[in-house]
Amino acid sequence: MSGLHAAFVLAVVLGCAATATTPPDAAGTAPAAASLADLPARWADRLVPIPPQRLDELDPAKAARIRETRARLDALLDSRDVAKDELANAFGRLGALYAAHRMYAGAERALHDARVLDPQAFRWVYYAAHVALEQGNAQQALAALDDAARLDPEYPALALRRGEALLGLNRLDEARTAYRQVEAQAGLRAAALYGLGQIDLLQRDWQGAADKLGEVLALQPQADAVNYPYGKALVGLGRRDAAREYLVLRGEVKPDYDDPLIVELRSLQAGARYRFEQGVIAVRRRDFVTAADDFGAGLADEPDNVRARTSYARALWLAGRHTAAEQALRRAVADGPTATLPRFLLAVVNDHAGDTDAAAEGYRGVLQIDPGHQGALSYLADLEWRRGDAAAAAALYQDAIDAGMREARLYLYFWGALRALGTDDGILRGRLETFDREFPEPPVFRYLLARLLATSTTPGVADRSRALVIARALQVADPAPQYSELLALCLAASGDFGAARQMQQDLVELAGMRGAWLQVAALQSVADAYRDGQLPDMQQAAHVPLFMPPPVDADAALLNYPAGRPY
Repeated sequence: MSGLHAAFVLAVVLGCAATATTPPDAAGTAPAAASLADLPARWADRLVPIPPQRLDELDPAKAARIRETRARLDALLDSRDVAKDELANAFGRLGALYAAHRMYAGAERALHDARVLDPQAFRWVYYAAHVALEQGNAQQALAALDDAARLDPEYPALALRRGEALLGLNRLDEARTAYRQVEAQAGLRAAALYGLGQIDLLQRDWQGAADKLGEVLALQPQADAVNYPYGKALVGLGRRDAAREYLVLRGEVKPDYDDPLIVELRSLQAGARYRFEQGVIAVRRRDFVTAADDFGAGLADEPDNVRARTSYARALWLAGRHTAAEQALRRAVADGPTATLPRFLLAVVNDHAGDTDAAAEGYRGVLQIDPGHQGALSYLADLEWRRGDAAAAAALYQDAIDAGMREARLYLYFWGALRALGTDDGILRGRLETFDREFPEPPVFRYLLARLLATSTTPGVADRSRALVIARALQVADPAPQYSELLALCLAASGDFGAARQMQQDLVELAGMRGAWLQVAALQSVADAYRDGQLPDMQQAAHVPLFMPPPVDADAALLNYPAGRPY
């Protein structure tokens, strides 16, 4: 992994909420039996029921989130066509909410059901291990961590949590090995030293314990749970006067450590994050009006969250509120001068509106921050090509390919720009051969290669026999008009004008039968050229629209362009 788990926020993979219900503790009245507490028959053999948990110690907003999530799960369980992954995410979300608020009985059951439905999801098994560790159930935690290790052995904090479980089981040598795996990692070092220091205490290595626990206090003075064991280590060394200072400072705060999944779990306690989460899930449902409302509500509490404001702008645009979306993007750009996504999307919006100067400036602004930004490179290349600057477009397409873009349409536009620049046919041939290997299907580059081999006048480039082989193979595989027309061209280039004319004339008749009268005239002019023993004017048959990108589709970009983290 594994930045993989760190790259995804909790809301992206969890389910969402719907209509709220009232638990027994909320108003003192018992609700009707819920599906979660009394599972439908088709789920009862695989899942465990989850009775309502008492919510009277939570503030109303937090309690409402849990009620809404349970209500959503009830609806999903009653649905006949719910997908397993959607149901697993909803159970996982409920388990995460319970865990975030230390309601461990409900968390255990919900995470069990999430794991049953999606046994390959690292997140749910890791949360199950966390819940077990929080309750001091080291054996259960270790079993879950073993499952987690099979799914993603590279997750950074995994060895640390294994050390914690093994220490709880008094398997000290194994625990020491686990802690030492992450001892050198800056974000995990303090917690690893804390575990190693406790092992040293148990093994009466007073100096080792003092050294390690003293370093923990130096790294994280706020970790007051370290004071007492550090004092015990000093006692063991005979330094009783120094020890008294620490022995009286008993605390509960353990050393902090980098664990993206646990950070995301704790973030569920924050109201803004919950609203952002709801917004992401509404986007997944294509409910952009609700998504905009949720992101807007979350931004009221976290107005400086540039990622969330960018997602808010996207939802506004897709909900049809284009002016408000543009304003939100401008605010995100102002608040996050080094953030590339809002700047890129604002350029797309300008491009869509026909303000090509502002769009180009925006794309270039993104590239100043991130020279390898694939979106900015390809969109700016398309813009320059549409504006007629083939040289600038070709250079940008090359940069986009060098940055890792692998899209057939980009290669096609690149080749068109190269062709418009009058690039030598030998270079064009090499490009087409390379592109065809990269994108063999559909065979557009093979089609173009056959045309070039048949018609090029550059010495060493033309290869009419190879062109004819390619054209025949394409026409046999798919006798569509474009491949029949290509075969006619290759026949004529090989000197068989009679066969070429007959095949072209058949295409004329077919177009006439379809009523495609504009095509009839163009096809007939080529047939007449073959009748006269001549090849058609290739400049007139260049298929230029094939090589020119269409206008920007802002809806598609704002919906589909990836955001590693939506808030």
